[in-house]
Amino acid sequence: PKGVMVAHRNVVPFVAAMAERYELDEHDRCSQTFDLTFDLSVFDLFVTWERGACLYCVPEKTLLKPGGFIRDTELTMWFSVPSVAMFAKRFGQLKPDAFPTLRWSLFCGEALPVEVADAWAAAAPSSVVENLYGPTEATIACTAYRWDGERSRALSRLGVVPIGRPTPGMRALVVDEALREVPTESPGELLVAGQQVTLGYLDDPERTAAAFVVPPGLEDLHYRTGDRVVLDEAGDLHYVGR
Repeated sequence: PKGVMVAHRNVVPFVAAMAERYELDEHDRCSQTFDLTFDLSVFDLFVTWERGACLYCVPEKTLLKPGGFIRDTELTMWFSVPSVAMFAKRFGQLKPDAFPTLRWSLFCGEALPVEVADAWAAAAPSSVVENLYGPTEATIACTAYRWDGERSRALSRLGVVPIGRPTPGMRALVVDEALREVPTESPGELLVAGQQVTLGYLDDPERTAAAFVVPPGLEDLHYRTGDRVVLDEAGDLHYVGR
C-alpha cells in the first residue's frame, strides 16, 4: 500500500541468502502460510523453489490449529507470523514433541513472545527456531535471531525474543535524532543498509528522501525503519517499540 519499489536486484540476494542459511534441498517440505499480498509469501514460494523443495499450502481453516496438518504432511520447515503460534499454544497444539519432523521453525511479521518461542521449541525438539525481522523497504527480512533454549530466555527483553543480527549483505545502525550512532545498550532508531534496501516509493520523491538517507560521515544509503531498538553487548538487536 505504500508503493515500495522492490527490484529484482533486492530480491535475488535475499532468496539466495535464505536458501543458503536454511540449507534447503529437494527433500524438504515447507509451509506456505502467507497471503500473496504479504511480502513474506516471497520467502515461502521462491526460497522453496530455489532449492527444489516441496511447498504445502496450509488451508486457512487449519491455520490456527496447524498440528494435524504439520504431522500429516511431515513438514520440515514452518514459517508464519507469531500470532499463529500463539493461537496454536492457546488451543493446546504445542505439546512436547508434537512436531517431530520439523527442522526449521521461522517466525516474522510481529514480535515473538518468549513463552511462545519456548513452547514451540519444545513441540518441535529437532527444529531450530528463528525470529526474523524486516520492513518491506529492506526486502522481506533483514535480521535474524536463533533461539537457544538454554540462553535466550534470560537474554530476551520485555518478554519478546531479540530480532538478532543483520543477514548476509545487510548492515544495521542504531542512531539518535540527528542520525548519529548511539552507544551500545542505548535505545535509538534502527537504520538498515545493504543490497536489500529498495528503490524508494513510487511517484513519491519527498517521502523517499525522508526515509532513505545517508547518515553523517557515511556514504551508504540507509533506510529509516522508525523502529526503536537496543544493541546489546553481545551484538544482538532488541526491538523496544516504535
